[in-house]
Amino acid sequence: MDFIASYLVIAEIYALAAMSTNLLVGVTGIFSVSQAAIFGVGAYTVAILTGNGTVDFPLAMLIALVLCLVINALFALPALRIAGDYFVVTSFGMQIAATAIYMNLTDLTGGASGLAGVPPASLFGYDLDDAMKFLPLSTLLLLLGCLCFWLVLRSPFGRLVNAIREDELAVAAAGKNVLSTKVGVAALSGLFAGGAGGLYAVFFSFIDPTSFDIDASILLLTMIVVGGARTLVGCLLGPALLTALPQVLSILPISSSAAGPMRQIIYGGLLILFMLYRPQGIAGRKI
Repeated sequence: MDFIASYLVIAEIYALAAMSTNLLVGVTGIFSVSQAAIFGVGAYTVAILTGNGTVDFPLAMLIALVLCLVINALFALPALRIAGDYFVVTSFGMQIAATAIYMNLTDLTGGASGLAGVPPASLFGYDLDDAMKFLPLSTLLLLLGCLCFWLVLRSPFGRLVNAIREDELAVAAAGKNVLSTKVGVAALSGLFAGGAGGLYAVFFSFIDPTSFDIDASILLLTMIVVGGARTLVGCLLGPALLTALPQVLSILPISSSAAGPMRQIIYGGLLILFMLYRPQGIAGRKI
C-alpha cells in the first residue's frame, strides 16, 4: 500500500510540474527548457526555510510560490523579447546557470551533496511523514492546480493566449499587449513549478542539483509530449506513465548503474517517437 501511495504522490508532484511546462510550451507556444530550474527554486526555498526551523511548512510554501512567480516573470520579461529559437537558447542558458548556482552555493544549497533531512510537511501540528499521510495533501494541491489550469484555458485570458500561439502578429495588430500576456503566463507557470518543488522537497526529505538539471527539464517536456500538449488530461497521463518507468526498470535484470542511463535513453526515444508519429500525444489534441 505504501508503494502505491508513494507512486501516486510522485506522479501528482510531477503532474503539477508538467502543468507548469505545458502552460509555456503547449498552451502558449513558448519552447522553454528551464522549468526544472524553477522547480528547483521552489524545492530549495521550502527545504532551506523549514530546515532552519524558523518557518513552518505553509508559510514556506507561500514564500516559494511567490518567489517562483517573481523569478519566472522577471526572466520572461527580457527573454520573451527574443523570438523563436533564440528564446530556447536563452532558457537553456538559464537552466545551466541555475544548476551551477545549486552546485556552487554550498553554504545555502549544500552543493553537490544536496540538502538532507528536510523536515516533513506539518499541518495543524500533524506531521505528514509517510506516503499515506502525504497523499491527501498532494492530491488536494493537484486538484486545485487542475481547476486553475482548466479555468485559465477557458477564460478570456486563455483565449487570448491561444490566439497568440496561433498568430502573434495578428493579436499585436489588434491592439493586444502580447508581451504582458506572455509574462502573465510565465508567472502562472512559476506558481505551478514552485508548488511542485515545495512538495518534492518535503516528501523526499532530500534534494540535490541533479533533481533539477537539464535532464529534469527534458523529462518534463517528454511528459507533456507523451501525455498531450495543451490538454489537462495530458498533464496527468504523461507523469503517470513516465514515473512508473523507473519501477518497471527496477524489476528488470540490469544493474543500478545502468538503470539511470537506460531511463534517459528511453525518455529521449519516447520524445522522438511521439514528435514524429503522434505529436498530439496520447490525449489526442493536435499541436
